[in-house]
Amino acid sequence: MYEITRTMFLSVLTPLHAGGSTRLSIIDQPIQREGHTGFPKIEASSLKGSIRHAFENNADGAISKDSITITQIFGADDQDKIVASAASFSDARLLFFPVRSAKGVFAFVTCPMVLKRFADDMNIVGMDDFSRDFNFQPDKLPLVTPNSKLLIKKSADSPDAVILEEFLYNVSVEKGEASILTSFINKLLRYLPENELLKSMLPQNTIVVSDEDFADFVRLSTEVITRIKIENDTGIVKDGALFNEEYLPSESILYSLIFITSSRQPKNSNVETLEPKKEAAQIAKEIEDGMPTIFQVGANMTLGKGFVACNIVSGGERHV
Repeated sequence: MYEITRTMFLSVLTPLHAGGSTRLSIIDQPIQREGHTGFPKIEASSLKGSIRHAFENNADGAISKDSITITQIFGADDQDKIVASAASFSDARLLFFPVRSAKGVFAFVTCPMVLKRFADDMNIVGMDDFSRDFNFQPDKLPLVTPNSKLLIKKSADSPDAVILEEFLYNVSVEKGEASILTSFINKLLRYLPENELLKSMLPQNTIVVSDEDFADFVRLSTEVITRIKIENDTGIVKDGALFNEEYLPSESILYSLIFITSSRQPKNSNVETLEPKKEAAQIAKEIEDGMPTIFQVGANMTLGKGFVACNIVSGGERHV
């Protein structure tokens, strides 16, 4: 039984490669994706391991010097100490995906399925201020906010249009500040990481497309980088060392749920226990205090990849 819940919002700062399983594709190293939707994600195990590494290497955090606290939060599975973690992290799910736009540079793209699932997830963790009323009518999609910077006017009497990648959409524009999408974005901005680009662009560059179009964008509009390996002795490309890597692009926005319980005791009876036992509220505070505002997820750390900004939000003491 988990006693406390939190939500962690992630803003991708540099292209992120959380490696998935190899599949029959022109991409040698694809990213992690949901099996039933194909939407990009970050596996809970990848996310948890990256967060633990961030805790252990946070030079400014007192928790980084406290191995017992880190073991209580994240658990341990070695020969001398086996203990379950007090914190459980869900997969990081995609909320907004950036797509190149003819106006406004790029758009934050989402869809009704993603928004409805987000509202359901927020209900689990007690963030009830997010409305579940995301039943956008199909004939109203794509939908943009009233002050959208994505709009293109083809002529004075033509409908509003948006160009995403090479696709031209006739769009609907929400009316009034009390509209569903505008209200949702205004609430969301209170919880996202401190990021000037998000604050300035999300209200004016968001677009809701159909579920099918969103699935196409997240499958076809990720970054694919071709890499090689150079022989040190000859300075030329090593034979057979050409490969492609897929990346979740910068400006993607994801979220993960955190479930917290009181600290547990080691399985090994001959090992000194982790007394004093910590209550869930203390564990939650240590997670919030120890979490760096920016950390790295996935591969290619030395290439500057995978940096994310994060913000942990408390929505309520929801028992799960």
